[in-house]
Amino acid sequence: MEENSILAGIFGDDFIEQKLIGQALGSPGTKSDLLFFNRLDPQSGHVFTAITPIDYPEKLKPFIQTLMLTNIHLLVINLDQGLTPAIGEILIGMDLASKLHPTRSIIIITKINQKNEWKLEDTKKKIKNVILNTSLRDSRILEITRKEDYDLIKSRVLKASDDLKNQIPINDNSHSKILIDHAFSVKGIGTVILGIVKNGQVHANQMLELVGNDNIPKKVIIRSIQKHDREFKTAKKWDRVGLALKGNVSPEKLNRDYMLVSPGTYKPIKRIKVKLAVNQYYKPKKGKIIPGDSVQYYGFVDLKNSPIKIIEGDEILPGNTRVVDIEFEKFIFHDSIGLSGFVCELNRFENKSRIVGLFEQVFE
Repeated sequence: MEENSILAGIFGDDFIEQKLIGQALGSPGTKSDLLFFNRLDPQSGHVFTAITPIDYPEKLKPFIQTLMLTNIHLLVINLDQGLTPAIGEILIGMDLASKLHPTRSIIIITKINQKNEWKLEDTKKKIKNVILNTSLRDSRILEITRKEDYDLIKSRVLKASDDLKNQIPINDNSHSKILIDHAFSVKGIGTVILGIVKNGQVHANQMLELVGNDNIPKKVIIRSIQKHDREFKTAKKWDRVGLALKGNVSPEKLNRDYMLVSPGTYKPIKRIKVKLAVNQYYKPKKGKIIPGDSVQYYGFVDLKNSPIKIIEGDEILPGNTRVVDIEFEKFIFHDSIGLSGFVCELNRFENKSRIVGLFEQVFE
């Protein structure tokens, strides 16, 4: 039986509840600003990787990066807390992420008990109204009232994964792209990265290019591949992998700004022309986005984030899309398709959305 990888992001503003959902899908693993849960399920032929951001809503970056690493998104709502401003920001992020890559979403209501069950139906009605005009409108709502209900999460995630596989071919023959989420040194082996195969495949002894904040790619060779602590010769799209690298690469210099790609396919750039779609719930300080203003924005492409300046173009009101020129502070590597991603503020959470919107590169 061929194994299939499942990538699930777990979001909410109650970390304890998110952790319980994660444990229904796997055992806790790597922990930094992201907490990973992993499980090999030989009966179903699936490898589960679930990720939840730590310190959200205080920190937005790990939330955005989890959206980009995963394609099945689970929103956990504590019924005692209900629809908080943070849940609103998460819903915005989930909706926009679905416009960048195909996703499936599941909403899970937890902490249901005799004292608060009177507001369950009203909360579900509010959720359905909020998501009615978004890409999340078909999301299933699960209710966790007893321990056995956690088993439903796994079956719903499997169903969502099957839906995605019917939409997207897993045997991806395009160029290779591996997003790096962690890097470290192993005695006797050298530099090892952990990451997700986003495009194509990766093979043992394959030469790839490491691209990141420098404008010159660095060639490396994949010494070996591990998936769930087992050696493989090949990994495919959506697999979470551990790759031992051969080459002059220090793990201390690697972070999520870097990725591994097929040689010659990605080029560095800093300034591009984009269509910027501003989220209708974002509240600019002056009521609109004004090119050249002093507001510090950040652009996210895959896992990489960089300060950006909106240099010139049309002013943009929330809920509208206009063409502007943006400039990244760091080099961004792109293929011939062009760049797209999030624009955000990265200030502390103050009960309002920090997600400005999405950008998509346009060519003249």
